[in-house]
Amino acid sequence: MILFIDTHDELITVALKNNDTLYIKTKESEYSHSIYTMPLIESLFKENNLDVKDLNKIIVVNGPGSFTGIRIGLSIAKTMAFALNIDINTISSLKAYLISNPGGKRKSVIEDNKGYYICAMDENNKVIVDEYYSTIDNEDYPVVENKLDVDLIIEYLKNNKSEDPHHVSANYVKKIEVEHDK
Repeated sequence: MILFIDTHDELITVALKNNDTLYIKTKESEYSHSIYTMPLIESLFKENNLDVKDLNKIIVVNGPGSFTGIRIGLSIAKTMAFALNIDINTISSLKAYLISNPGGKRKSVIEDNKGYYICAMDENNKVIVDEYYSTIDNEDYPVVENKLDVDLIIEYLKNNKSEDPHHVSANYVKKIEVEHDK
């Protein structure tokens, strides 16, 4: 069974994939992720008569997005993966949006008050423009919707090698911005 956690934005999304069944919960949190994320996960297990001991993988969105939201989601995912000794994988919000909107060459854009965070993939979900920050959006690809398809994301990461929970880190907005300005 796979647990999916996304806390990078105002909408918290948690899901459990058990065999071919996907259980999903979302909550508009107005950035109160610390109040709602764990209870959402707990209710997902209880309402569907599932046991946390049956988890074998966690997928967590690691940003860019809300600084505190990302930290909360990552802390929960890392703690559970370490405590249960199970696999963990991260995916950026930009790549999650791209995977959720399959098609030809396309880009994902997250705008902030100073510029744009951009990533692009081809029709085979291969990254053709790695994540970067810019004050202008100069990538000439169609923009995908900022929506998530948890089934497609899980399928995309299903066979990825597990990351070490101790080394899982956030993809912070400022980090992308600083790396771009070098």
